[in-house]
Amino acid sequence: MKRWSATLLAFAVCSAVVHADVTIVQKTTIEGGAAAAMGGNAPSPTVTNRIKGMKGRTDMDMGANSPIATNMSTITDTTAKEVIILDHNQKTARVSTAAAKPALPADAPSAAIDTAIAPTGKSQTIDGFKCNEYSFTTSMAMASIGGASLPPEAAEMMKDMKMVMKGSLWVTKDAPGAAEYLAYQKAMNAADLAAAAMGATGMNMPGMDKMMKAMQGVEGLPILTEMEMSVEGSGQMADMMRQMGAMRLTTKVTSIKTDTLADDAFKVPQGYQVVK
Repeated sequence: MKRWSATLLAFAVCSAVVHADVTIVQKTTIEGGAAAAMGGNAPSPTVTNRIKGMKGRTDMDMGANSPIATNMSTITDTTAKEVIILDHNQKTARVSTAAAKPALPADAPSAAIDTAIAPTGKSQTIDGFKCNEYSFTTSMAMASIGGASLPPEAAEMMKDMKMVMKGSLWVTKDAPGAAEYLAYQKAMNAADLAAAAMGATGMNMPGMDKMMKAMQGVEGLPILTEMEMSVEGSGQMADMMRQMGAMRLTTKVTSIKTDTLADDAFKVPQGYQVVK
């Protein structure tokens, strides 16, 4: 469950001088696969992204019925090349920088993540915004998700397993704050903060930089994301997960605001213990 939370957080962290503050709220529904086995307790995350200049904050709410107890926020500063993970339950702030990425072991796979994304030429209007479609495919070596913290037995069971995600992004340039969103995402990628964010969660995922560079080609703010997640590989665990079927995730923007954001939202709250 911890790895699932960190993976969602990582994807959640995954867009020039800007002149407006932006708040984007997204709601995700998860169906099929392992989520179906949870019945009404499947996670239903709501992610709130706030952007103020070259700083950003992501707050994740996994939903009242979720078995994943996550109460975390991510603060990013592209100028300082710094990521802060706030654990509100423990009142800690874990700080990571792009320069302080964890070193990979010598036998680490060279491309634990492989991503391809391209425009399809299709368009449609969603909530009044003209949106263009991008299709994507991402494969992720499951043993890499847990990094060094994964028990040797589990790593052995997962060594030939991949998580494969296929779907589409419907993005727009017409929404309020879209230009600010794009400028910030490009600054995030240039600062190499995706790897820093993973380091702050204690995870080590080779290839994250390749995934983020692939996302740079998406010109717009994602309004709707539809994705199917399945498992490929051999072994008992892979067979068990395949029997559950593919998991389907739909993420939809529910609101976009350009109200002024307080500077304090991008600082470590008073009383939190800073861990570097």
